[in-house]
Amino acid sequence: MAEMETLQESKQESSEIGPTDLLLAIPAPPSSDTLAATVAKLEEACGLLSMPCRLLLALPAETSQEIPAPLPGMEPNLPGTSALHFVNYPLPPPNPGAIPWIPNAAMYRALCQLAHKLNARGCTVLGTDLGCNRDSLTAEKLTLLMGPAIEGNFDLVMPLYTTQPLDDLLNKSILYPLTRTLYGHRIENPLGNELQLSSKMFPPLSAGASQDSTRAQGRLPWLATVAANRNLKICQVRLGTRRPSSSDGIDLSDALAQLAGPLFLDMEDNAAFWQRIRGSHEVPTFGAAETLSEPAETVDVRRMVDAFQLGESNLRDIWSLILPPVTLLELKKLSRLSPDEFHMEDALWARIVYDFALAHRLRNIHRAHLFGALTPLYLGWVASYAVEINKSGIAAAQQRMEQLARAYESEKPYLLSRWRWPDRFHP
Repeated sequence: MAEMETLQESKQESSEIGPTDLLLAIPAPPSSDTLAATVAKLEEACGLLSMPCRLLLALPAETSQEIPAPLPGMEPNLPGTSALHFVNYPLPPPNPGAIPWIPNAAMYRALCQLAHKLNARGCTVLGTDLGCNRDSLTAEKLTLLMGPAIEGNFDLVMPLYTTQPLDDLLNKSILYPLTRTLYGHRIENPLGNELQLSSKMFPPLSAGASQDSTRAQGRLPWLATVAANRNLKICQVRLGTRRPSSSDGIDLSDALAQLAGPLFLDMEDNAAFWQRIRGSHEVPTFGAAETLSEPAETVDVRRMVDAFQLGESNLRDIWSLILPPVTLLELKKLSRLSPDEFHMEDALWARIVYDFALAHRLRNIHRAHLFGALTPLYLGWVASYAVEINKSGIAAAQQRMEQLARAYESEKPYLLSRWRWPDRFHP
């Protein structure tokens, strides 16, 4: 077992903590059982690393809170292991109304500032207590996250989860294909909670802490953008099956606003960069892929199709402020289809997302209403996708996601034209 110490960053300078190779961070207050299990896995992972290193575990706590060391059941000071020490860091308060499992930008800034102060070579963020499947986060998979910083090969290591075809659809339908198309890297989970940052990522992510605007403080950390803008090396690691985060009590329009909204803001800030990107490329991927079983039941899409048809009837005037006439005509045709025949073309969906990103930039309507108007269109896409999965089964799901992403890329000239000359195709 590894050596344990209680260190409080608020009371000790980084020189007292000593040199650090890697900062390991838990981004949510863990329970005692969760913390003990996580530390045990980390200690096991230390023995699998390619070289000895000094690790520092950052735990969120009030500055006056003491963390017991050693933890119950842990044996300190055994020879032949890397030293694992503890440090507290103040967890920033959550944004009011924020979905709990969405990454906190202020938390990333605080961790990068701490890692930079400690002169760490990297920072590994663990998804403990943030909806991840802790049982699947083995020592071997932890080394996949931790190793790149120790060996110095990659600057951003993102997670690649195995998900059921009808899970994580907002990521599959908007976040992943849009991020891939904009910045050229095929990072399948651009908002993953388990990741690795090298020291090259610390300065740009720490810099946001000095900005006082509400817009800057509420932004999600689009790490792929930061890495791509600086031509840093990116990879992803397979971390196994991911348990869907709970959506109980979360309004779909709010989820779209809190996930797609920051990506639309990111598009505005980095337009000069992504307009030069053409196509996309695979990023190195490590770890063994897992096989999914076929879903036991098909999905009833009638309620989703009903929501789309109701939106087409009631929101036509609002959609006309966002979408060009040819898209409105295609949506009208779609609204006449039965649930079993319902099919939304990938290219149509990609153009819809692009048009809503443009409307977000131009503020054609209030942004709170914008995502309400997008909701029935998103449900229409989900219904169309579910009809295909019902017919084709799980084997076609991955292929469908690749087809959708390629449609986004094919329609990028449409986005460029609309972005540069927004009035050309609009009444």
